[in-house]
Amino acid sequence: MKIPEWKYYIGFYRGQLLPALLCVTVAASQSLIALPIVFIIRYAFDKFIPSGDLEALVCAGLLLFLLQIAMIGMSLWTRHLSLTLTKVVIRDLRYALLMKCYSLPKSYYSSNNIFQLHASIVQDTARIDVMSNAIVVQLLPSLVLVTGLSGILVYLNWTLFLVMLLLIPFLFLLRRLFKAMHTGKINEYHRSFEKFSQGMMHMLEKIDLTRVQTAEETEIGRFKNQFEEVRRTSHSMAWINAAYNMMQSGIASVAGILILVIGGVAVSRGIMSLGALISFFVATAMLNGHLQTIFSILPSIIEGNESLKTLYRVLTLDHQLPYQGKRLLDFKGNVTLHSVGFGYREDKVIQDISLHLEPGKMTTLTGPNGSGKSTIISLILGFYKPPEGSLSADGMDYSELDISCLRRQIGVVMQDPLIFAGTIRENILYGLPDARHDDVVQACKLADAHQFIEELPGQYDTLMGENGILLSGGQRQRIVLARALLRKPKLLILDEPTNHLEEATVLKLLENLKTLDPHPAILLVTQQMEVARSGHQVIVLGKDGKITASGTPGQVIPGLPGHG
Repeated sequence: MKIPEWKYYIGFYRGQLLPALLCVTVAASQSLIALPIVFIIRYAFDKFIPSGDLEALVCAGLLLFLLQIAMIGMSLWTRHLSLTLTKVVIRDLRYALLMKCYSLPKSYYSSNNIFQLHASIVQDTARIDVMSNAIVVQLLPSLVLVTGLSGILVYLNWTLFLVMLLLIPFLFLLRRLFKAMHTGKINEYHRSFEKFSQGMMHMLEKIDLTRVQTAEETEIGRFKNQFEEVRRTSHSMAWINAAYNMMQSGIASVAGILILVIGGVAVSRGIMSLGALISFFVATAMLNGHLQTIFSILPSIIEGNESLKTLYRVLTLDHQLPYQGKRLLDFKGNVTLHSVGFGYREDKVIQDISLHLEPGKMTTLTGPNGSGKSTIISLILGFYKPPEGSLSADGMDYSELDISCLRRQIGVVMQDPLIFAGTIRENILYGLPDARHDDVVQACKLADAHQFIEELPGQYDTLMGENGILLSGGQRQRIVLARALLRKPKLLILDEPTNHLEEATVLKLLENLKTLDPHPAILLVTQQMEVARSGHQVIVLGKDGKITASGTPGQVIPGLPGHG
């Protein structure tokens, strides 16, 4: 086990020291209860039964029953305390992973397998949950009880106890051999299961495409191979676990046989009483039960350790958000790009871009696919930091600003509407859960969505389905626009609104936007010239990512007065 990972994991228990101490205390008290049980059995066989004292024997039996009930009750209490502790720790670990996900930049998600990250967070936290329960609920109490029972066995007969100790090296050798084999099998199983999980996620996402392309047989064949791989790796891991448990039981059986033979000889020679031997057997059985518990949970601990390594790598990823500023800006709507150049890899997507967005004016950005229009939007939203040039909002450099605060004052409608499964109201209120219904209605009227919403059976409480599938593309687009308008943005970004709306509808919406008070800065990205002419200024990008034309619609768009 690597120290940094476990130091990080143990750190989650620092705020839970009192519950942890209480767990150990209750577990220790169980070993104290075991002490009188052993001696009552010894007296029963050495005195009460030989003397025929039936009344004392019945009392001994009743006392043993009560002590057993007490042990069960304390064991349940320990379980309850331990589970409460570990579930809090796993909750905090998942919260830390959530916060880490939000701290990772867009560049990380663009260049890594998100399905693998999802599978890791979900499955590895579940395995660490199992490991945590095994350690706190089973391992620690069992270690306390093993220590107490070992003391009792030494008191009863230290010679027999030494005989038991001779078998410990074999147990450690078995554990070492098992761990080396099991770790490799665990990694194989984890990787195959993650591939299976990712495959199922992909299958569900593209099931319509599979049906349209009639590729069911191909997909089924691919999944058969994945199912077989999961079967093989899980079988191999389970077989090693079974073999380990059987060998461990075999060693325990050998210990019992040795105690029977050596103890029997001691009783026959008068060195040891029959009651002492039987009580030693009872204490040994109790000890063996807890040792079995300790060794049986080792697979869970090994598996959890591998998952801890994986999640620790996620939690310690050295990826930072592009901007780390803390300054809160009461944004007015001015955004300026100063000679910005940017590329996702080696080739530049945009070069030497300078533009200015200001309140009350609409800037239309047009150009062929791949010219960098969406990249400019990502830069304005602070998803990336350009290596060349800079951006400013109201004259303040982005590097000084709290970008989250800035984004709260920007409304965005992407060309592929971002809709989640839920009601229309929930989708519009996303990010602004406390907004008034009247404000929601007003935003929907501006987005030309209120009328069709009112005609739906559930109106604003109508379910939209996954990705808004129960609504048309145009309806989804207007819902997203209403969501953007609800926050009364100082800057409104519309990315290819004509993808799902007719030109006439878009033009009507743009006219509605001119009635906003105060009137925000608007960036409209479109390839439709009829729509582009609605702006106060038009910026045209070339395939090389450079501005090829900039000016009023009349100066830039052919066929308009002033073009020349």
